[in-house]
Order: sequence, then structure tokens, then C-alpha cells
Amino acid sequence: MKRTDPLLWIAGTPWDGVAGTEKQLASALARHRGVVWADPPAPVFGGRAKGILPSLETVHPGIRRLTVPVPPGATRPVVRAAVDWILQRALKALPASGQGTVVVAGPLARFPQDTGAFKVFFVTDDWPSGAALMGLPAARIRRCMKRNLQEADLVAAVSPYLAETLRHLHPGADVLVLPNGCLPPAGSPAEKRRPGAALVGQLNERLDLDILDAVAASGTDLTVIGPRTERDAAVGARLDALLGHSNVTWLGEMSAAAAAEQLGTVTAGITPYADSEFNRASFPLKTLDYLAAGLPVVATDLPAARWLNTGHVVLESSPEGFAAAIKRLAGETPDPVLIRQRQGIARGHSWDSRAGTLLQAIDDAAPAFAGDHFLLTRFNLPTRGAESLVRAREGWLRERAGLFERYCLPSVAAQTNNRFRWIIYFDPDSPEWLRERIRSWSADGAFTPVYRASVSHDELLADLRGMIPEPGNLLMTTNLDNDDGVAAGFVNRLQQAAGAAQPARTAVYLPRGLILQGTSLYARTDRTNAFCSVVEPWEDAVTCWNDWHTLLGRSMPVREVAGPPGWLQVVHGGNVSNRIRGRRTAPEPHRASFPGLLDSAEPPSRRERVRELFLTLPHRTFRDGLRRAAKTVLLRVAGKDGLDRIKEQLGTRQGAGRTGTS
Repeated sequence: MKRTDPLLWIAGTPWDGVAGTEKQLASALARHRGVVWADPPAPVFGGRAKGILPSLETVHPGIRRLTVPVPPGATRPVVRAAVDWILQRALKALPASGQGTVVVAGPLARFPQDTGAFKVFFVTDDWPSGAALMGLPAARIRRCMKRNLQEADLVAAVSPYLAETLRHLHPGADVLVLPNGCLPPAGSPAEKRRPGAALVGQLNERLDLDILDAVAASGTDLTVIGPRTERDAAVGARLDALLGHSNVTWLGEMSAAAAAEQLGTVTAGITPYADSEFNRASFPLKTLDYLAAGLPVVATDLPAARWLNTGHVVLESSPEGFAAAIKRLAGETPDPVLIRQRQGIARGHSWDSRAGTLLQAIDDAAPAFAGDHFLLTRFNLPTRGAESLVRAREGWLRERAGLFERYCLPSVAAQTNNRFRWIIYFDPDSPEWLRERIRSWSADGAFTPVYRASVSHDELLADLRGMIPEPGNLLMTTNLDNDDGVAAGFVNRLQQAAGAAQPARTAVYLPRGLILQGTSLYARTDRTNAFCSVVEPWEDAVTCWNDWHTLLGRSMPVREVAGPPGWLQVVHGGNVSNRIRGRRTAPEPHRASFPGLLDSAEPPSRRERVRELFLTLPHRTFRDGLRRAAKTVLLRVAGKDGLDRIKEQLGTRQGAGRTGTS
């Protein structure tokens, strides 16, 4: 469904600054949806702030700018907490229509807290590598980026190289490559052009000054458009010398329209970036601006230039080769046919097309489920029946804590969709060592721990309502055992399915999953597995704990979500049921979906596959069929309570046999 709600853009650069990626894309988006542009924090004294209160003003058709005054020294640790609080308060005070979609596009910007908005994290540069250029701490940038990657519903980056960097920073992230664009072509007729080259953009440490010196020394007329933003004194001295050449004309900073007019008077453009980690991840705006003006381009051999894959962009990395190439191209007579070809390429990379790509990606990625989603986990609640015998075993609690830490907790942290809350119930009599670990596990808000001796239906609903300020119309609850894991896309797949299940109460299952025992991995299809969910109206909700996970279909419709394995059960000595089920499978196809959870798994050998096919698999199938039939009969005859009593008696006898008692 096409979204039409306004968009909040939390910027990394001021609106009145250089008209770079953010400003150009936001302006294009404003032709489709209203935009609220939140400037970076503005110091009260000597800064961009107008007074001491946040202000909202129209700065462009369809765009209103939010300016938030903050105390001086906003990046200092002591002041930072106060600044963050002021910013969050100002963002929350915006009209509700301004937060339908939130885009965060700055190295230290954060998403608003407790918002139901769709979150987009747009990364324009390799900010940690460029921290020194920006005068910001790289470690803090990296921490902020990791948190934004975790919280985002959609991640976008300006280059494939940068997208790969983000995937390393947050394994399993699905990153949309959204390159920079350009304004509509407005090239001048060929007869108005004079031989010469142009350089557009900021003059700073990102440029290859050896190449620029070679171009100037070659005698090629060079027009330079853009501000000086260097930080290094040595770089400043070299720029002074460069701009002092008689064949170099520096026009300073000018508007995009004025710069485009100047480009219509020359015959070639240059993108002389130094080969650095920061530049390899970038996508220079200037290259497309040159093509939009109908100019041939000489650029250093970096990934973004190669990605364009056009003969109209010549790649040269040595100063001598670069200078020779631009001298040759600048001296050629402009060809109207070639000018139109270059402008045709630029039209395919316009800012309007980039805005359309982003809006379509938001429409496609927006979760279909708009209600409240909770993961529910019983960690060590006192229980009756067969489970109580297992939990009474010496060392059971420490083993479970280790399994939770190894599989369950990291798998929830790796979710690509974090529009959910997680509540875990613990025994009030939990030992102090466990309480200490609970405090550590939940310190970053990964889950909410609740201590109860038991959880009634009313208590559960009260706990859920207490975690959200205003419940929506729908509630989805999902059971997750503390020794199991889920695929990175587990929550997103559930929420997509939940949208199709509205408005009736429905049980939702991902039938396909994996079972891990030691180094052996098994693929299994279980249509009523323990990773069950129930989506329903809040009113008269029953939750996924209303019945055994195998019996939810008795009281409500069931929806099965097709797709790859969505869950992982770990077979170990502390399982209530620790039988191996399923068919051996190789772990490689599943590692990306379960980041870090399948490190111990090994592919089966040919001998193991043959043995399984002819011996173990038929045996397991026969055994499970008998158990399933017996359980069905007992359930019909004795009911759930009777079946629990039988399991408890069998467990007691087995335990007595293992300990040698009678």
C-alpha cells in the first residue's frame, strides 16, 4: 500500500550548508510527501539557533525546518546527555503527521524514542573512516551507527562498497544501494563552450592534490567551484599554491543552479579523489553533475566511478595519466551528439528517480502489521508436570543461562525488524548470580525482565499493556523458549503474515526450522512448533499462551508462513524433549539467516547421508509416528491434565532408574 504520510528527515548537515546529498534528495522527496527537516543541534550562542526555543519554519516548497537550540559543547560527554534529551523532546513535540516515516542521515543522529514511525537509516559516507575530516570521535560514530542499524526498518547506502561495509558492521542487514543523483540536465549549446575543465565541490583533504598540481602544470584552464573546508594546514598551503596558478580560476561557493550554468561554459569535468577508505565508500555528486552538463569526465579509479560503467567517464589514477587525459578531452571540439548521450545517462540518475526508488522501497519494506508485537519467554518459572523434573536437575539453571546467552539473546538482537518488545518471566527466588546476569543482559533494553511465581492470563495482559503508552487495535504474541534461536528475518516474516490475518484471531506458524545437536544440523517441518504466534484484537485477547502450541488450531484459524527455516531448536541434556527430528542438512545455506548460531555445525559426510537415508531416518519416522499416535489417543481419553500426569510418572520412573533408587 502506497504511503502518503509526511516524512521527518533528521539531518547530518544544516539546511543552509552545502547543497549535498541530503538536501537534494529531501527536496526531491518533498515533491511527493511533505518533509520536516530537523537540522543538527544548534548552539544557543553564536550558532544557527533563533532564540532558546525550538522553531519550525518553511525553507523550501514542501519542506519545514526544525531548529533545536542546545547548550554549547554539545559533543562533550557531560553536555551530551542533556542535548540528547532536548532533541528527543523536540522531536516528540512535532505534529504527529511529521513522524509517519523517519529518515536518519547523520553520523551521530538517532531515531526518536518510542515512536511508531517507519525508520530509515540512510548512510551517505563511511563516517567512521571520515571521523577526522569531520572532527568527530570514530568510536562514538560506530556505536551510534550500530544502534541505528539495529533499530532501522530500512537501511540505504549511496554505494555498493558502503553497503558491504554496513553488512560487516551489522551482519544480516539488508541494505538498499541508493546512489547520489543529479539535477535535470541543462547543458548549453556546444558553441558557447570554451576549452577548459571544471572542478566542483568542497576543497579539502579528500582531493588528490598531486593530480590537481599535475593538471594545473599541464596548462589546462581549470575553473574551481566550491568552498574551502580543509582542516590540515599543509593541505591549506597546497590549495593556496594551486589556486594561485594563472590558469586556475576559483569562483568559491555558489548555488546549484549557478554552478550548473558555469559547467555549461567548459568542455570537461574532473573528479580527482584520493584513494582512501572514506572515498572508496563515497559516491561523488560532481561526476553526475558533469554528465548532466553534457561534459566528458576524468575520475580517479574508485568503485563509484566504475559502477557508472560508461565510456564517458575516463578512469585515471596517476597524476601524469590524469593530466594527459583531461588535457586531451578539454581540447576536443564539443559534439552535440555526445552531449545528448551524456545528458541521457544523467537523466537516469536524477534526484527524482532516486526519490522514487526510496519511496518504493519504503512502501515495499513497511511491515504490514501495524499493531503491538511481543515476544514472550518463560525462563525459570516454577512449573508442574514433566518439566519440573528436568528443571530440578542439578546445574539445569546455569546450563539454560549459557544457552540463552549463546543462542536466544543474540538471535533476537539480530532481527532485521525491531518493531517488537520482549518480556521474559523469571522466578522471584532466582539466585543472585542469575539476577546479576539478567541485569547485564537487559542493560541495553533488549528485553524487560519480570519476576513472578506464576503468570495468569490477566497478569500477562496487564504486563503487556503496561509496556506501551497506548495499545493499538491489534496484539500479536509470540512464544520463544530460552534455549532456542530464531532467524534474522523471523519477526519481519511474522508481521507480514499478521497483516494478512487481520482482523480475526489467528494462530501463525513458520513451519520450517532447524534443529542443532553438537555438530549435526537437521532441517525439520513442524506445522505446530513451539515458536507459535497469535494475532488478535486487544479486546478479549487470549495470547499465544492460551493453549499448548500444538493445540491452538482447535480454537482459532491457523496461518502457515511459507519460506526458508525461521527458527532453531538446540538439542541438549536439559531439553524437556531432546529427541532428534528432521533430516540432516548442510549449514552453509543457512548461516547468513542465523548469524553466529551455526558456527559449530558441520556438513554431513556421504557416509552419514547414506546411513541416515536407509537407517536412522526410517527409524525416527516410525518412532515419531508411534509417539504421535499414542499422544493423540491419550489426549482424547485422559485430556491435557491426564497426559501431564502420565508424563510426570514416566519421568519419575526414568529418573529413579538413572539414580538407582526404587
